[in-house]
This record gives sequence, structure tokens and C-alpha cells, in this order.
Amino acid sequence: MNDDRLDLSPLDPTRDPVRYERAVGRIMDAAALPLARRRARLTAVGQVSRWWRPMLAMAAAVAIAAVSILAQVQPAAAESELSTSPLAEAMGIPSTVATWMTSGTAPSPIDVFEDIEVEP
Repeated sequence: MNDDRLDLSPLDPTRDPVRYERAVGRIMDAAALPLARRRARLTAVGQVSRWWRPMLAMAAAVAIAAVSILAQVQPAAAESELSTSPLAEAMGIPSTVATWMTSGTAPSPIDVFEDIEVEP
């Protein structure tokens, strides 16, 4: 085994400063255009312009799917059926309160007292 260190100084690119600066200049000149393109793509406008076609295609696919689904759905429920909507039931709203809300008329205080049960 050899414990002597290798002399890597001949590999040092800064030994000849003039040659080193010319090499750096050539590399920077060659990379200027690709770097400018990359910076333009990294902006928000650049990203949106790059993705506009896939986004447009996805929006068209979603619209076609929505229209086909809506064409198969039954007509809207009658007004009396809307008073007991599943949303009102899910929120815990009594059916009479849901009816008052959809009808647009104010209930009398007696109706409110009779229909809303307060549990102890």
C-alpha cells in the first residue's frame, strides 16, 4: 500500500486563468438560450400556456360526461318532495321546518312550538 498522496494539481482548471475564463465564457454562451427558455417556463404564465391544451381536453371530457349523466337523470322532484329533502334530513332539520323554509311563508308561533320538539 502506498501512503503518498497523488498530485492532482495538473487537473486544476484554474492553473491557466485566461484559458479557464474562455472556457467558462463559451459554456455560458452555449447555455444562455436554454436557460432563458427554462426561466420563461417557470413563470405562472409560462406554466399555464404549457398546460392549456391538456386542460382544455380535460374540461371537454368532463363536460361530455356531465351532459351524458344529466341526460340519464330523472326529472326534478315535485315541490312537495323537496320539503323533505335528504339534505335537510342529513343536517337534522325537521321536515316541517324544511317545509317552512321552502314555502317562503312564516309559521305562527303556535306551529313552531308544536312542531319543534325540544328534548331535555
